[in-house]
Amino acid sequence: MQQNVKIFDIIELEIKRMGINGEGIGYYQKLAIFVEGALPGEKILAQITEVFENRAIAKVLKILVQSENRTTPFCPVFDECGGCQTQHFNYSAMLKQKKDILIKSFDRYYKNYDKQIFAEPIGMEDPMHYRNKASLPFKKIDGKNQFGMFARNSNRFIAIEDCGVQHQKINEVFKTITELMDRYQLDAYDFESKTGFISHGVVRISENLDEIQVSFIVPERVVEIGYIVDDLIQLHPEIVSVFEIVNNDTKKDTFYTNESYLLFGKRTISEALDGNNYMLTPDTFFQLNTTQADKFYKKMVELADLKPNEIAIDAFAGVAPVSHYVYKYAKKVYAIEINKETSDTAKEALNFNNVTNVEVINSSFKQSTNLLMNENIDVIFFDPPRLGLGFDGIDMVKKLFPTRIVYGSCNPSTLAKDINELKDLYDIKTIVPVDMFPFTSLVESITLLEKKN
Repeated sequence: MQQNVKIFDIIELEIKRMGINGEGIGYYQKLAIFVEGALPGEKILAQITEVFENRAIAKVLKILVQSENRTTPFCPVFDECGGCQTQHFNYSAMLKQKKDILIKSFDRYYKNYDKQIFAEPIGMEDPMHYRNKASLPFKKIDGKNQFGMFARNSNRFIAIEDCGVQHQKINEVFKTITELMDRYQLDAYDFESKTGFISHGVVRISENLDEIQVSFIVPERVVEIGYIVDDLIQLHPEIVSVFEIVNNDTKKDTFYTNESYLLFGKRTISEALDGNNYMLTPDTFFQLNTTQADKFYKKMVELADLKPNEIAIDAFAGVAPVSHYVYKYAKKVYAIEINKETSDTAKEALNFNNVTNVEVINSSFKQSTNLLMNENIDVIFFDPPRLGLGFDGIDMVKKLFPTRIVYGSCNPSTLAKDINELKDLYDIKTIVPVDMFPFTSLVESITLLEKKN
């Protein structure tokens, strides 16, 4: 299809809405133009940088009419760093945009629905320093080891000193680590030159119990890392768990391998939510925003409206946070988790918290569906990864046919697609956006589905 714009063209553009990656979207002769950094309501002068069959990408040359919601980013490297996308947008206004992103996904993938099903977003009173875990690379610059992030859509290193979205103690621990790397001459590992010792650090904090876990990612074991550990735990007594994890494969999408070594303390740190304790290993999935996680799970319970005689399934259970919130309202909960180590950690936490009516099933959805075919399931709780329910998740619903489904989603597109697969069986009662990641375009939500009469 021949487009009416080409690379280097300069056009005036009115930004109509925000895209799923935080970019502004305007239309030029019916062609969607995506512009990083532009905000809804702004009129800009833009230059085309890429042209595709059904869209084009442009950069802002000049803001002609500025949005009243444009703010000054609090981070000095916001324009470069790939961590946040929307620091330049008023927080309250961004919450409304997240709701709009959800609506646009349903417009595209679900069609006929009542827009009144969308509730107002649940935001944060104080959205700063909310992240309880950070996985950051190290790099030696001008003779000093530094921690940082990568630039947007790049592997270019951006040094940071104080990240405004990470828990402040995480910033402090990373600063200490780089100082100790300098002291003991254990430099950042460089994947191109194959020199150095430590490529990344992972720091996780339990906000409510004030425990910290540190993991050093290394290409091979480093005996001298013990010097850093000895000083680190003296300077930060909250650190109760330190790991060395060997991983020299940059193509892997995770740092965690079977070759991990406990250097200090215990294998897990504990976090408390709603009166229950969770045991977290370095690779345990746990919501990155502790404050919002509590609101998220409580809203799931509220929407489910469980009765004392009802049976529930906690699918994609992980370390069973949903089960811990749900068990006191249900007769029985089946927590389904395919990862053996994670399911064992869930069992350990449930036993520690004296929860007796949750049964952890370590199996796939297909296996657990067959296992539970004779049970009268009232509610299924889903909290899947970004890929959504998948075929087996949809199949579980159709075979077990619960009265209600509570679907926690981190991807508006897969949420709308999944619910569209179930539209002949279930009605949407409400969709509640929950802001788990302030200053980003990421949208999380909770949907209540009820079986059609």
